[in-house]
Amino acid sequence: PGISAHEELKLLVAAGLSPYDALRAGTKDAAEFLNGLEEFGTISVGKRADMILLDDNPLKRIENSALISGVMVRGRWLPQTDIRKMLDEQAASYSNKK
Repeated sequence: PGISAHEELKLLVAAGLSPYDALRAGTKDAAEFLNGLEEFGTISVGKRADMILLDDNPLKRIENSALISGVMVRGRWLPQTDIRKMLDEQAASYSNKK
């Protein structure tokens, strides 16, 4: 999860998958493999409200998957500004441990 997911998507496309197939592999197919398709993996009524809103279409260019406008986590909206703040705080906490 996180930044590495975007790198993996790029590698899947470079290996020959379409952007659609690469995204499906990390969402619906992964949920199906984990026997979790009833709970997550697609956007449907009754499933967990976890999703990413992007600034551009990753089907046109898989690198657009990293252009995150915000994230819905279990029904709670986190705009990019809040995500950046949390990441900065986490990075600072690691710097303070040295």
